Amino acid sequence: METFGDILELLKPLEASFLGPFIISLVCNSIPFVSLPYLLVIIGLAFKYVTLQDRILLVLSSALGAALGKVLIYFIGKGFSKLLSQRSRRNLELFNKIAKKSLTLAIFVFAALPLPDDVLYLPLGLTGFSLIIYFFSVFLGKLFLKSIAVFYGSLLTSLSEELGYQTIPIFVVFSLVLSYYIISIDWSKIVEAHVEKGLKASVRCFMLELGLVNKKILESFKKLIARI
Repeated sequence: METFGDILELLKPLEASFLGPFIISLVCNSIPFVSLPYLLVIIGLAFKYVTLQDRILLVLSSALGAALGKVLIYFIGKGFSKLLSQRSRRNLELFNKIAKKSLTLAIFVFAALPLPDDVLYLPLGLTGFSLIIYFFSVFLGKLFLKSIAVFYGSLLTSLSEELGYQTIPIFVVFSLVLSYYIISIDWSKIVEAHVEKGLKASVRCFMLELGLVNKKILESFKKLIARI
């Protein structure tokens, strides 16, 4: 499949060392409130790093880059508190509610899931939260997330070898759809519901958010059909 071969060709400059995934993760995690699909690159690199040792190093280097990127987010929040938007101030209020619970666990969870974690991390810089605890919590969370990404890439590698590379577009589409759901859901509402009313309320809120995203997709699909 030429298209997939071209993708692998683009990833070749990153094969030379583990500096590539480190830099990609660092840059993509240093930009506040911008979701860049760098995890797809990490998944793609799992095709190239085939040994267990190389994949472990891939996870470690990308997780370290991501954690250091979030340290920059921390200092952005610390240095530019007066420039926060109204939305960011609302997120600060959300942070104050989360702080009543286990904040270290919250930092880990936000880092371990592909969520808009800057809504939590920027206020941490504002409040002067311990940088050491912050860094290690983020690093462990990113370590978990990158492990899942590399495992997913490894799984795709095995399936591609067994079923052929023509199956890759299916997994790419699935990944893009999943990314759309993650980006579209208002996670701050879900966290707020969990803090105020507990697990059942957060699950109910998640289902409502999921329904709203499904509704948007259905409406977009109907418009597309109408144009055809």
